[in-house]
Amino acid sequence: MKGKVYVVNAYVPNGGTLMAYHMAVILHRDFGYEVCVLTDQHGPDHGIFVYDPVFETKPLADIGELITSRDVLICNPSFSPHNFGLRFNCLKIMYVQGFTTFSLIDRFFDHYVSVSGFVQNFLSSTYDLKTRVIPPFISLNAHSPALSWLDRPEGSLALNLKGSYDLQSLLLGRIRQRMTIIAPHIEAGIDWDKALQLSAAKLPHGNMLRRLGEVRYLLSLAVGEGFGLVPLEAMGMGATVVGFDGFGGRDYARHGDNCALRAYPDIDGVADDLVRVLTDTGYAQSLARKGRETANLYTYERFRAAWIEEFQQAFRRKGF
Repeated sequence: MKGKVYVVNAYVPNGGTLMAYHMAVILHRDFGYEVCVLTDQHGPDHGIFVYDPVFETKPLADIGELITSRDVLICNPSFSPHNFGLRFNCLKIMYVQGFTTFSLIDRFFDHYVSVSGFVQNFLSSTYDLKTRVIPPFISLNAHSPALSWLDRPEGSLALNLKGSYDLQSLLLGRIRQRMTIIAPHIEAGIDWDKALQLSAAKLPHGNMLRRLGEVRYLLSLAVGEGFGLVPLEAMGMGATVVGFDGFGGRDYARHGDNCALRAYPDIDGVADDLVRVLTDTGYAQSLARKGRETANLYTYERFRAAWIEEFQQAFRRKGF
């Protein structure tokens, strides 16, 4: 008898848990599994993402009464402190989508997949885990840019802030400080208050994409991410992306070709890049054009095909 798929906190409004939700969708639609979201935080009605289908929810605290050896458990590494690996004998699959959200990974899962080459290397060097890379997907079809790059307001800028706001505030201050030295009129022409205000609150995903499709530039100050969805989404929405590559973004970021993302902590380099894209229209447009071409490769169809293959391998190993 086929078991059930349980997904830990799939409705938390973050990109990583959204990908875990879509893993469950694939198991539901392509393999015929019933799905249940185990939650101690959020249901599907938080207003950030749209879920179709909506799966039933049960309290995470009840997991011990629910899981059987026939079931599949999908979990992100941030939930490693629950020690699910040693507690349950079901098929346990972990999509490792970061390296900063846990201090010690649960090393007793059956199957691990990395979100990027950086995470893959981290798991290999730290835990001797050999993993396949399956990157996330971005879905922009319903929000394709209504404005061409030149039709967007000159100097319009959005900020990507994720992680330590204190650190990112200091980084932004240093970037602005250098800009006032090398190009004071350019720095003064940016509406920094508006950019900070718009990044202060988490927007519904569709609204965020529309915002990215209305500005010429995204300045990404997120310095430690497993992949980095927002910069890639900005590229897909036709913005010129500048800032730090977040480590995980190195899978898709090519500095000077499809973006101007640099390795942390090159603050001066980021400031120089920002001045250049704000003053060299041809260069900035070229980055935006190449960025859209790159982003268009990260489709749901590719994500789905990779996970179907990965699930089949996991099932064979477990004897399902």
